Amino acid sequence: MNFNNLLQQAQQMQRKVNKAKKTFNEKKFEIESQGNIITGTMKGNLEIIDLHIDEIKFNNDNQDDIEALLMITINQMITKINQEKEDTLNKITNGVDVSAFL
Repeated sequence: MNFNNLLQQAQQMQRKVNKAKKTFNEKKFEIESQGNIITGTMKGNLEIIDLHIDEIKFNNDNQDDIEALLMITINQMITKINQEKEDTLNKITNGVDVSAFL
């Protein structure tokens, strides 16, 4: 295999990765906390596009609990989305380290 072929393959892989990243960034993920107190939608680029807190379960007495639940829920979603993104890119690159592409 000559250098030009290798370069073309690398460029082709880069195009596939870029396309997958763009598609993944627009993908929507549902946010659901324990007990569905917090629900919403987050995109693959980690942008929150919709968020609801069940007002029936929210009051001043449990504000600290709701805020903690919100942080936990969002952090869990970020972890889940990042793992799915890594898995998606690994499928394209056949397990080649994609950290340079992320």
